[in-house]
Amino acid sequence: MADILSLPGDVCRHHMRGRCLYEEHLNPGYCAAWRCMAIARWESAFDDFLVRAERFDLGQEQAASLWERRFSRMIRSFDCERYEPDSGEEMPACVHLCDGLCCQALPPCEGRCRHFRLPQIIPSDLPSDESG
Repeated sequence: MADILSLPGDVCRHHMRGRCLYEEHLNPGYCAAWRCMAIARWESAFDDFLVRAERFDLGQEQAASLWERRFSRMIRSFDCERYEPDSGEEMPACVHLCDGLCCQALPPCEGRCRHFRLPQIIPSDLPSDESG
C-alpha cells in the first residue's frame, strides 16, 4: 500500500519560506521564541539604556551619542546560531529575518492542513477586462 503524501502548503496565506505562520497570525507576538534573538536583545538593551539615561538626566544629544557608540559595539558582538548574512540593509542583515521573526524558529509547514487558506484576493489585483 502506498504512503499518503500531503499536498504542499506553499500557496497558503500562513506559509512563509517553508514555515507555518498560523499560530503567529492568531496571536501576533505571543511566542517570544519565534522573535529574532538579536533584535530582542537590542530592544532590551535600548530599554535599559533609556532608563539609565533618564536617571542620569542626560540630554537628548548626549543620550543619542552614547547609544550610537554602544549600539555599534553591540553589532560587532552579534551572536546567533541561526544567523546567515544577507545583503539587505535591514539590521540584522540575516536571510531568516522577516517582520521581526526568525523563520528558522517557526514550526515547519507540514503541507496542506486544516488551517490551509488561500491568500486573500484584493479586487485591484484582478486583471481588468478592457477588451469589451
